[in-house]
Amino acid sequence: MAEIKQSFTVNHNRSVVWDMFQDLPKVVSCIPGASLSEPPVDGVAKGRISVKLGPIKADFGGEAKVEPNPADFTGTITGAGVDKNQNSRAKGVVTYTLIDLDGGKRTQVDVAVDYVLSGGLAQFARGGIVEAVAGQIISDFTENLEAEIEAANPAPVAAVAEAPAAGTSAEAAAAPAAAPAPAKAKPRELNMFALLMTVLGNKLRSLFGGKTQP
Repeated sequence: MAEIKQSFTVNHNRSVVWDMFQDLPKVVSCIPGASLSEPPVDGVAKGRISVKLGPIKADFGGEAKVEPNPADFTGTITGAGVDKNQNSRAKGVVTYTLIDLDGGKRTQVDVAVDYVLSGGLAQFARGGIVEAVAGQIISDFTENLEAEIEAANPAPVAAVAEAPAAGTSAEAAAAPAAAPAPAKAKPRELNMFALLMTVLGNKLRSLFGGKTQP
C-alpha cells in the first residue's frame, strides 16, 4: 500500500469539530465530488466520488466503515470503491487524530491514508498526482467544514447600546443578534487536469529553480 499524510487546522474547539465529524451526511457534503447514495447505517456509508481528467471522468461507487474512538479523539475509515467506466478499483484505510491547539481555540487534524489504486487509473497513483489530489481535497474540505460549523454554531454579534424603540422591552433591545453564517463553498468535482498542471509546474520549479543564470 502507498501512504499519504496530511494535516489541517480548524478554527474551532476540538469537541465541536469532533461532533461535526460524527455527522456523516454533513461530512460527505464537505468533500468535493462526493455524495451519499443512501443514509448511513451503523457507521457504514455508501456513496460515490467523481474525478475528472480532461475528457476522462472517473466515478467511483463503494462503501466505507467509520469507526470513531471518542476516548482519544481518533477514528478509522475503511473503504473500497469501483469505477466501471475506467475499470479501476480503489481501497484504503484512513486514520485521523484531533489535537487541541491554543488552549482549545483551534483543532489540528492529522490524517494518514494507506491506499491501493488498480486498473486503468493506476498510472495516476505515482508522480505526486495522488498527493496533489489529496491536498486539494483537504483544502476544499477544510473550507466547507468551517462553514458547516459556523452555520451550526453562529457567533453572537454585540448589540450597540441605545435607547429601546417605543414598544420594545429593554431585554429585547439588548439581546445580541446572531452573526450571519459564512456561505459554504459548493463541493465540486475534482479536476485532475488542473492538478496535473500543478504537479508539472512543481516538478519544473524543482528542476530549474536551483540553477543560476550564467
